[in-house]
Amino acid sequence: MKNLRQKRQNSGRGTLRLLISLTLLLAFSSTSLGAVSAQDPRHDPPVVEEALLNQVKQRSDSLDYLIFFEDQADLSAAYGMSWEERGRYVYETLTAQAAESQAQVRQFLDKQGVSYQAFWIQNVISVENSSRAAFNGLLDYWEIDTLTTIPQVFLDESVVTVTPFETTFERATTTNLAHINADDAWALGFTGAGIVVGSIDTGVRYSHDMLIGQYRGNLGGGSFDHNYNWWDAITPSGQVDPFDDHSHGTHTTGIMVGADGEGNQIGVAPDAAWIACKALSSSGSGSGADLIECGQFMLAPWNLAKEYANPDLRAHIVNNSWGNCDRTYSSWYAGVIDAWVAAGMYPVFANGNAGSPCNFGYPPGLNTVGNPARSGNVTGVGSTGNNNGAYATHSNWGPTDNPDTLNPNGYPDLKPQVVAPGVSILSAHSDSDSAYSYKTGTSMSAPHVAGLVALIWEAAPWLKDNYNYALTETLIQDTAVPILYNDQTGSGPRSPNYATGWGEIDALAAVVLARDGAILTGLVTSVTTGNPIPNAVVLAEAQADENKDASNTTNSQGRYEFPIATDEIYDISVSKLWYEIARMEDVIIPTGAGVTHDYGFALTDGPRHDTFLPIFLR
Repeated sequence: MKNLRQKRQNSGRGTLRLLISLTLLLAFSSTSLGAVSAQDPRHDPPVVEEALLNQVKQRSDSLDYLIFFEDQADLSAAYGMSWEERGRYVYETLTAQAAESQAQVRQFLDKQGVSYQAFWIQNVISVENSSRAAFNGLLDYWEIDTLTTIPQVFLDESVVTVTPFETTFERATTTNLAHINADDAWALGFTGAGIVVGSIDTGVRYSHDMLIGQYRGNLGGGSFDHNYNWWDAITPSGQVDPFDDHSHGTHTTGIMVGADGEGNQIGVAPDAAWIACKALSSSGSGSGADLIECGQFMLAPWNLAKEYANPDLRAHIVNNSWGNCDRTYSSWYAGVIDAWVAAGMYPVFANGNAGSPCNFGYPPGLNTVGNPARSGNVTGVGSTGNNNGAYATHSNWGPTDNPDTLNPNGYPDLKPQVVAPGVSILSAHSDSDSAYSYKTGTSMSAPHVAGLVALIWEAAPWLKDNYNYALTETLIQDTAVPILYNDQTGSGPRSPNYATGWGEIDALAAVVLARDGAILTGLVTSVTTGNPIPNAVVLAEAQADENKDASNTTNSQGRYEFPIATDEIYDISVSKLWYEIARMEDVIIPTGAGVTHDYGFALTDGPRHDTFLPIFLR
């Protein structure tokens, strides 16, 4: 188990220690705060978010808040397991840990008659309509790490929306899909078959012409089974049939998988299956508690009675086209993301938009990416035009203040990772089974990447079955088309940058590298000490085709790993400040998809030099 206190204190929550909380609460409350003293040497008291303290000052009842617990499960063992094993391991580990650490607090809440929802995907309880007495009583429980307000989020949607229209679809492939070469990837036989994408959004009109065939709950012959395939987290008692009272979720799901079975496609992965959880209302807003519930459903879907959760039926990829306007990192969704990644699921988040409600300019400028897209260990997605490959000025920028620890690739604070079409994107609308609309925003860009991951994992089953989030993301980044852009950092136009990341996704290049590519890996050490060298740049230059050049940086253990094209001869170089460049020439990478080629390097101490290998060349 590990303590998240320091992590949360450093995340920009604006929390105050309980010693301050006691002073403030005593000033406006005659209610006893309990017997545990803030000076109790046995443990640290809970930390109370300043915003929550302000709410407690203003009213004595009807308090809503989240309880974060100190104990966090160690899921590291999952990374060496198969798809089935790791999902079950993550589910069983998290449920056992939550049951144990939450037991005493749940008993207290029950006695107080407080309405609450306990989660296991991250060790959190959501409380509604609490009295001040119940809130004060929680300050006695040493197992609580923090008490915070419940985050509110909104759709990363649409700077421009065209009125929905009814049509008989007459175009085979939308221009945005042709632009990223999705149709060329389909021509190779990769359409996302066998992959399940998850939508956390406003719901989905499951009967839409473009979505009914891909719905995992479609049994054929007009029969449907919504158990384990649909959950409504916000409607009282839940609505049994999938629905969408806003249209945003229908639109984003269409971009991921939409096709009508008659040769017309609006989705990147037209043969992938979809499941959905509704966490966002008809107004496009959502509560953090409902989003945590949907994150839990994606990892271990349950039936319509909310029973018999089954991690074997989890989504492979989860699209999240929602967020907020925060300009500092908040870890409130970190447990969900960590659990998804440990379970072998791929998290995709929209980077957010300029304009209302964030009121950023066009372009928005540095440090405008919202939460949870700010999270280091997710693929953040920005926007380009519909089919011109140019940065779209509504798309929010990085950097992030939550560094990427899984796949920094030399730029741990980079956001977005990549960009995809996000202007006037045609997709399904929820008004009817044959309704469509054009929408603009990073909400439309993110599902392009979710669909691309489905194509990649069909092309390279070993990437899915032996899940490697970092390798998949690197493959997407390495095959993206660079977009030079001046991101106001003083470096002039460059790639990667904080507006367009590594560039615009290329579905054909990605699936070809996934299908045919190998893995280049190895350890970089010091000749003098024998110790691993972190943050060294490893560059593989293809002698015959510079478009197949690839690179990465070593991690904290001195290891590197990235995809590389096969049937090529490479010159491999390693560079790090204060070391001489090491070079290995004429390295043959033979044909053999998914094969690992290991090359170690030992660097000799040397004087500072002006020759540095670029992190990536084309």
